[in-house]
Amino acid sequence: MKKTMIKGYLALLFVLFFSYSKAQVKTENLVTAWDDMTKMVVETAKAMPEVHYTFKPTTELRDFAEQIAHTSGANYLFASVVKLQAPDPNPVTETKKKKEVVKQTENSFAFIRLGMQKLSQEDLAEEIEFFGKKMSRLQSILIMTSHLQREHGKSTIYTRLKGVAPGPTGGW
Repeated sequence: MKKTMIKGYLALLFVLFFSYSKAQVKTENLVTAWDDMTKMVVETAKAMPEVHYTFKPTTELRDFAEQIAHTSGANYLFASVVKLQAPDPNPVTETKKKKEVVKQTENSFAFIRLGMQKLSQEDLAEEIEFFGKKMSRLQSILIMTSHLQREHGKSTIYTRLKGVAPGPTGGW
């Protein structure tokens, strides 16, 4: 009986592993998650009053406008991950004007979304070089979004330090 249970567990593990390995991430799901990320970042940039766009929590850190611009610039840096060519020159400027920073941010997220929408299952599985490492395109997209989430977390701290609620989170 014990051998039968062990064989049953092994069979179950095999089925679960096989099912997991065949699972596919749909491009539409990536785009939906990207839209949620876009909303969080853009709404946080909109929530911060322009007077605080030059706010730096410490002298070593970026000011708020630079923090948001870093996120926008990263989108263009990661362009190849979604099979796009980064624009030359980079459209992110050093402006401190809220309206311009927000527009640059919206444009950078729309740019990545454009490439992401066109990705096929084969594209997501394709092995690419990402900062000197070989990995699937999907894995590099996950790293890209992880970076953006970290940067958004920093932006949230800036807004909270100024008594401003950041943009709403979404997706869950």
